[in-house]
Amino acid sequence: MKASALKRQMDFEVPVNIVDVRERDEFQEAHIAGATNYPLSEMSEWIETLNPEEEYIVLCRSGARSTQATWQMEAKGYKVVNIEDGLMSWPGEVVKGGNAQ
Repeated sequence: MKASALKRQMDFEVPVNIVDVRERDEFQEAHIAGATNYPLSEMSEWIETLNPEEEYIVLCRSGARSTQATWQMEAKGYKVVNIEDGLMSWPGEVVKGGNAQ
């Protein structure tokens, strides 16, 4: 999925679970409002906390780390969609700060 398609879904208030797999400092600098930061480097610590019944939209800066996360999540049976072009091509506003999980 392209970042622009995610933006359209959000514009129409379609509920989405956004998993941002960038590192915590990157997330602090800029992220999509409503995204949750689950760094790829800490995946073993958070993967089991996700609800396998939910669908997750996974993104990073450019799509490389989110591709890795998506493969690993799919292997564990999670429903995931990768934002293949990452936050770099996000057409909407970003917010700063926060690091909630």
